[in-house]
Amino acid sequence: MLDRIQAELKKAMLAKDAPRTQVLRSLLSAYRNEAVAKGLSPQGSLTDGDALAVAKRLVKSREDSVEQYLKAGAGDRAALEQAEIAVLKEFLPAMLEGAELEAAVQTAVAATSAASRKDIGLVMKHLQAQHGGAFDGKAANQIIQQLLSQ
Repeated sequence: MLDRIQAELKKAMLAKDAPRTQVLRSLLSAYRNEAVAKGLSPQGSLTDGDALAVAKRLVKSREDSVEQYLKAGAGDRAALEQAEIAVLKEFLPAMLEGAELEAAVQTAVAATSAASRKDIGLVMKHLQAQHGGAFDGKAANQIIQQLLSQ
């Protein structure tokens, strides 16, 4: 993933695309910080899982910022954050959404024999094992709660 980030950053710089360049620089910086935190050199390569975790953290941070900007009535800043999220999501795998997510949750509930809200953790662990980070945890949690409250 490091090579891909660096290649995209180079393209953005050559195209003089300042907003994209800024986002990619922040992603590269976060990637390198994570590599150092894992005991590697700044040029070290993270595992795919760790690299995806870095990108997901950045997306989550920006999604929280969008929410805060919208509450404060700063729609222009929220739009900028949304544009940054779009750039970062290029580095994430396709996410399970809608009917696909519901089907995955139903399968996980059946596989874990979950019967009450106490079993939400088991279902989430099963989802994580089956689909990695390719789903929105909040959305999955809501679906699980709906299924288990019936």
